[in-house]
Amino acid sequence: MLALTFRILIIYFLLIVLMRIMGKRELGQLSAIDFVVAIVIAELAAIPITDINIPLIYGVLPIAILTLAQVGLSLLCLKSNAFRRIIYGVPNVLIANGKIQRNEMRKARYNIDDLLTQLREKNVFNIADVEFAILETSGELTVSLKPQKRPLSAEDLNVRTDYEGLPLTLIDDGEVNIKGLEDANLSLEWLERELKKRNINSVQDVFYASLSSNGDIYLVEREDKEQTAKKEKKLH
Repeated sequence: MLALTFRILIIYFLLIVLMRIMGKRELGQLSAIDFVVAIVIAELAAIPITDINIPLIYGVLPIAILTLAQVGLSLLCLKSNAFRRIIYGVPNVLIANGKIQRNEMRKARYNIDDLLTQLREKNVFNIADVEFAILETSGELTVSLKPQKRPLSAEDLNVRTDYEGLPLTLIDDGEVNIKGLEDANLSLEWLERELKKRNINSVQDVFYASLSSNGDIYLVEREDKEQTAKKEKKLH
C-alpha cells in the first residue's frame, strides 16, 4: 500500500510539472493534437499505478518523452508558419459577408446543424444576423454580427468613457500582495491605515481586497471574523 501511494504521488507531481512545461491552455482551446497527447499521457500515467509489478520508469519515461516531443513540436510551430498550418490546420470561414460558405463547411466536415448549435451557444439564434463566422483550429466558433445587429457601444452613442484598467489585488486570503502595492506605488503603512478606517485591525481579518484604477477599495472580510464580532456583540 505504501509503494502504491508513493507511485501515485510521483506520477501526480510529475504530471503537474509536465503540464506546466507544455503551457497554459483551457480545455476548450486544445487542438486535436493537444487533446490526443493529453489522453495518451493520462493512459501512460495509469500503467504503473494499476499494476504495481510494472517498474515505475516504464510509466515515467514515456510520459517525459511525449512531453518533450510536444514541446519540440510547439517550438517548431512558433518558428514556422507553414509547419504550424500542416500540424494544426487553418481556420475555416464558414460565413463570409453574410453568406454561408458550403465549400469551407465540406472541408471541415461541418454540417448546418453543427453551425446552428454553435451559433446558439453564442446567443445568436438567427443565422441571418451573422456577418462572419470562423471555425477556429480548436473547434470553437468565432462570430461577428452584422453592424445593425450588434449591441450599441459607448462609441456609437458618442459617450466619453474613462480608462478602467485592471484592479490590483492588495490582500489575498489574509495575505498582503506586496507586488500589488508596489504596482500602485503604495506602502504597507498606507494599507494598514485604510483598514483601520474601516475598523479592521489586522490584515488576517480580510479575505480579499483590491484597488481600482480610480482609487476605490473593494474589501471582503473573513466570515469567521464577522461571526466572532456578532458573538461579542451578543455577549455585551
